[in-house]
Amino acid sequence: MTQGERGADEQGRLIEAISPERFQPFLHKCGGDRARALRLYAWDSEVARALQSPLRDLEVSLRNRLHRQLMGRHGQESWWDVPKARPNHKGQDMLENARETLENRRPYRPFGPCDVVAQLPFGFWVSLLGRGGRDNYEMKYWNSSLRHLFRAHRGGRDDLYRKFQFMLTLRNRIAHHECIFQRHLEQDLDTALTLLRYVSPEMADRHEKYGQVPEVLARRRAVLSGQEPLRL
Repeated sequence: MTQGERGADEQGRLIEAISPERFQPFLHKCGGDRARALRLYAWDSEVARALQSPLRDLEVSLRNRLHRQLMGRHGQESWWDVPKARPNHKGQDMLENARETLENRRPYRPFGPCDVVAQLPFGFWVSLLGRGGRDNYEMKYWNSSLRHLFRAHRGGRDDLYRKFQFMLTLRNRIAHHECIFQRHLEQDLDTALTLLRYVSPEMADRHEKYGQVPEVLARRRAVLSGQEPLRL
């Protein structure tokens, strides 16, 4: 077997491990060039790992700020149990799922509101900035409390919610190992840092100083051409 044949055989086994269906978007982007598509696949994983850091801190900072604000507004840690602050049906479902998970994980140990807060998904906290359907979150949460956290934002609640939804979608794509190379990743990073600055300016400064995403984004062309090594 020639070196070229061995390389083609190795590429085939890698694609089989990835699955041809999952690999197809990368192959299509690279015009059928399997070697280049495999490098794109590796770079996509690299940039996803780098973006996890600001997205993680955005999620944690948002939930803590919203929780503290609503806890102060309604006078108790489990503010979601206050009738006038109770979330809509989707929010109630997420709360119930969080409680069930905690009960199954630690059946003989009590848990408190702080445990529920940590268990609730990013989507729960982002939803509090939305309209809430018939429950009118604009009156229930935004006007009465949450707008005070975003004084630096000039685009209004709808625009803020839309930007957080973009970050939620990106976070979920990464969490489910879906490709993200087609996105405007420079803009995604800028949005993540802008939103992070609203809820934790110190954390935003930290990411702007030490974050790896700009370096990874700058590597894309060289990685795809083979001029720079893969980072797995």
